[in-house]
Amino acid sequence: MTGATGAAVGAVLPQWQLDFGVRGELSWYFNLLFAGAAVGILLSSRMRRRHPWLSLALLSEGVGLGILALTPEVWGIFGGAFLLGIGVAIANFHCNALPLDLYPTGHAVVLNRVGAAFGIGAVLAPLLMVGLPWRLAYGLLAGVALVAAALLWKAPPPPAPSPPQSSAPQGLLLHVLGATMAYVSAELVVSSFSGLYLRHLGYDPPLVGVLLSLFWVAFTLGRLGLAPLLAEQPLARLLGLHLLALGVALVYSIPPLAWAFPLLGFLLAPTFPTLYSFAREAIGPHSATYLFYAGAVGANLIPAAFAWMPQGALGLGMLGAVGWMTLATYFLRRRHEASSSALRP
Repeated sequence: MTGATGAAVGAVLPQWQLDFGVRGELSWYFNLLFAGAAVGILLSSRMRRRHPWLSLALLSEGVGLGILALTPEVWGIFGGAFLLGIGVAIANFHCNALPLDLYPTGHAVVLNRVGAAFGIGAVLAPLLMVGLPWRLAYGLLAGVALVAAALLWKAPPPPAPSPPQSSAPQGLLLHVLGATMAYVSAELVVSSFSGLYLRHLGYDPPLVGVLLSLFWVAFTLGRLGLAPLLAEQPLARLLGLHLLALGVALVYSIPPLAWAFPLLGFLLAPTFPTLYSFAREAIGPHSATYLFYAGAVGANLIPAAFAWMPQGALGLGMLGAVGWMTLATYFLRRRHEASSSALRP
């Protein structure tokens, strides 16, 4: 559900622009999604039980999606986004933590495998939005959310909170948060605005929908296939993937090659599980709350700014987002290496 709700926006934004006669005003969708996510993360960080809150989170998603499907006015889109943000944030927070509670070793590999389920929802959502009227598609997603609520009924509680690790290098958390914010913003602007940009370049809408789904197919394959590669030297190899992604992002400036952007999905895929696992081991479980706040900022406020950008400039903006992500990963790696050297006898 998290993958489907996030990926659907990229396919439906052009339809909202046409149906409601708006453009930059759609930034309110991302702003209110962020407001809901902030509320959801705040609640999640204070939960000592997962039952029945995870199921209620999916119910909140279902209600939000139902409002998107039924609203006659664009303001209903924004109200639905707020409820959607609350539900997605709570589900995302605990469904990333739950696998690590159940599997105490091999965190990055476990998270990447679980993240493949995110990819399945993200693959199907753009096809659903292009193949069906968008209201019907959101109605179907609302129904799936209500069914999914039953799957999380009586989820096991989180373990007792542990104190922060005093040995964590000073300043490392800020670098992890910066890398997380930059990555999530890059993923969201590419997945949300590539559709608008490709249509601006003259690509046919059905082809755009297929390309958006291929982005998430590549994303799913990346999480499944690249996790073992990053297990030994996570930050160094993650930086290598981001440098390759920066090269791929250059295709946005060459319109006949812009169709190759789905390769970005493969290269970006293992980033969040790697950063999440790294922060948990290097800093402590308490870092998760801060990571999700940073991710919420990157996922919503940065795309909200892109909603006001001229469509012809979107390609350059997405290249800039991938470049920012690469720089943030580089500085995180340097900070970690410097702190590790300082700790050696």
